[in-house]
Amino acid sequence: MRILYLAADAVPAPKGAAVRIRTTVRIMRELGHEVELFTPAGAAEAEHETVALGEGGFLERMMALRKAAEDWLRGRRADLVQFRGIWEGVPALAWARRSGAAAALEAHGFPSIELHYHFEALAAEPRVLRKIIAEEQAVLGGVDRVVTPSATGARFLEMRGVRPERIDIIPNAVDPELFSPGPVPPPDGAPLRLVYAGTLSPWQGLSTLLEAMERLRGGAGVELHVVGPAKSAWREEVRAVARRLRVHHALHLSGSMDQADLVPVLRTAHACVAPLPADPRNSVQGCCPIKILEYMAAARPILSTGIAPVLEILSHGKTAWLVEPGSPAALAEGIAWMRAHPTEREEMGGRAREEALARWTPAHFRGRLREALDRLAKRVI
Repeated sequence: MRILYLAADAVPAPKGAAVRIRTTVRIMRELGHEVELFTPAGAAEAEHETVALGEGGFLERMMALRKAAEDWLRGRRADLVQFRGIWEGVPALAWARRSGAAAALEAHGFPSIELHYHFEALAAEPRVLRKIIAEEQAVLGGVDRVVTPSATGARFLEMRGVRPERIDIIPNAVDPELFSPGPVPPPDGAPLRLVYAGTLSPWQGLSTLLEAMERLRGGAGVELHVVGPAKSAWREEVRAVARRLRVHHALHLSGSMDQADLVPVLRTAHACVAPLPADPRNSVQGCCPIKILEYMAAARPILSTGIAPVLEILSHGKTAWLVEPGSPAALAEGIAWMRAHPTEREEMGGRAREEALARWTPAHFRGRLREALDRLAKRVI
């Protein structure tokens, strides 16, 4: 098939969305499909066509992306158009209807749920929110298939009116050769080194983790290395919370890293953390955190919260130590358990890698993507 793939995320970039997009496009091409990619321009040079969105407000930039996507699609021919959200999706779906091509939505994030994390004032505007929800529903109802990375996400799509037979669950994947285990850090090394990799957004639970560290005698004996975006209001918020809790001395913030640069950092961790809260973004909309898959492949002990999407990946006491979400006390107890059980935590890390090899490799992603594309090809024919 000839496939047009559009996304509102810049590619290449270290964040999980960009990793997923690049993996999808690469495997589509390996399966013999001809793929053209269109995204906003990012900090790094891209090998596909991009558009610069300027410095305006969020809606201005998204409307600029929509117009650019409409222009990019004009005159193109393809069998399938695939996209990740309403901003590029509205013109893409209109193009599919005119051209007779199939259309697929990769449902990784809905503005009606995520907008208030980014722009509280905008999310409080009923007129704007109603229009966004209406566009989401129009796209969900108009595409041939909807892809989601988790069973939690599939349940959410069904709540939004998508029939189960139109949903494909394609979880994220991790390269076990790149994220390979290294030498284990000395178990009695002080301090206990925790590593978190990912965005510093409110739905990641970093504030709760810092509160947990404050409960452990002000972070004494614990060090947290956060690998995330270097320029962000969320980054400054994390710093402010750490100062208020007086654990700033135990917090080390690095900028975003390419996956190859992240691997050595993960290998230094006594434990890797994913303190996700049970909020609508995670537990209702669903997710498949790439960070957790990377922790698993690197065979590092994992401390996470036991929210629904995480329970699709990890098992308490077997491949991770899972605690109650949103509870600093529970996270503090989890950190204390990690510190007190060096042998058991390393055994969990080893089992987590075995699980990654058994379920979460690019080969598994490839098989699920092939099946989804085969179903779309039948619609095209």
